[in-house]
Order: sequence, then C-alpha cells, then structure tokens
Amino acid sequence: MTIRPGLGPAGWPWVARILFVGLLGAALVCLPQSVLAQDEESPPRDALFEWESTKRLLYVQVSYRDVIDNTIRRKLSRGLPTTIVLTAAVYRPGRAQPVATTAQTCKITWHVWKEVYLVEITRPGVHRVDKTLTINGVLRRCAEVRSKQVTRRLLAANSSQLPVGAPVYMQAKVQVNPVSQEVLQKIKRWVSRPTGTGTAAPGDALFSTFTGLFLQRIGEAERSLEFSTKTAVPRVAKPEKKK
Repeated sequence: MTIRPGLGPAGWPWVARILFVGLLGAALVCLPQSVLAQDEESPPRDALFEWESTKRLLYVQVSYRDVIDNTIRRKLSRGLPTTIVLTAAVYRPGRAQPVATTAQTCKITWHVWKEVYLVEITRPGVHRVDKTLTINGVLRRCAEVRSKQVTRRLLAANSSQLPVGAPVYMQAKVQVNPVSQEVLQKIKRWVSRPTGTGTAAPGDALFSTFTGLFLQRIGEAERSLEFSTKTAVPRVAKPEKKK
C-alpha cells in the first residue's frame, strides 16, 4: 500500500515547494509598504510636553516625518493635492481612559500660477493658510509640531484635564489622504468648535465619538502610521521676558 504525503507544503514534491515559496515571496513583495509598516510595532518615540508659563495649557512637540515615503513625496513634487491627518489621545500611565484628545489636519495644494504650496492647517484653536516654496517647508508644517513656535503649536491638554507635574504619554495615528471625507470634515469641525481650549476630555459630548471613531477607525488611507510617545513629566516654559 502506498502512503500519500499530507496536503501541506511539507508533503509536496520539491518542485511544488519551490514554486510555493516563490509565490509567497512575490505576494509579500507586492504588499503596499503601508500595510507592512503597520504590522511592525515601532518603539515609543521622543516627544516634548511643555506647559505654558501660566501652567494652564499643555503643548506637545513631536515629529512624524516618516509617514511621508518616496511615493507621497513624488506626489507632492508633482503638485497633487495631499491631506495629512493626525489624531491623538493623551494618557496618564496606568490608566486606560485618555485624559484629553487632539487633532491636526493639513491640506496641501499646489498653486500653479504663483508656483507655491498652499498649506491649510486646522488644529485646536487654529485655522490658517501658509505658503511655502519647498517640500521641506510642507513637512515642517504638516509632519511635525513644535511647542516653542506659536504658529506650529499643538494643544494637547489643559490644567483641568491634567494636573501639572503628572507624567503623560500620547498615542497617535497619522494618515495620508484618508478615504473618508466625511470623517475628515468631522475632525475639522471638531477642532474648530468654539471652546476654551479645543481639546476634548471625559465628560465632553464629543469625547467618546473622537476616541471611538477618529482615533481608532478613521478609514482607509494611502499611508498610515501609528505610534506612542515615551512617558515624560511635562516641563514648564519660562515666562517670556518683557521687551
């Protein structure tokens, strides 16, 4: 009696096994870079959390330029409209519920006649349109936030949401050209609403909507990046000297 090998790859003839391995490798190579990147857990990245001198508002400084790969950079160089969306939640260590949430949208278009990039930025308390001549200028405005530069500050929380001196970290999601324009418009309306700080926290009617929809399942995008920051105790900015 002849015993037939099993149906798994180990029991296939050697030619079939070679073909199987080759096809599997080709399939992995054909996967989009964004899909492969999402499967890899990146280590917590550096971020600077800083209270303003009055200890009322907390700002964050972090870079996420790595979301812009060569494909997105080529699209920008060709003048194709591009939108970069950051959604984030601020946590205290050991607590499952975030203390605050924040977001930033950045819409980039190429002005043919003036030959400049128009960058429309919306974040809590801010809606502005900047101009820049270079892709690097676009990345400075749309792929990083700086706590020291007033025009590029991203509000993370306020003193009613987080006590001064408490350690924090942030979980964030960055997406390039999200498919869901409806969700994108919701984010813009959310950060543009007339509140004291623009951030949402537990007790806010929009808080559960933001954490459940915007941060976790905003929709498909051409490229996405998820990261957490290192835990840190926010520093307090020195009062500005009067001129």
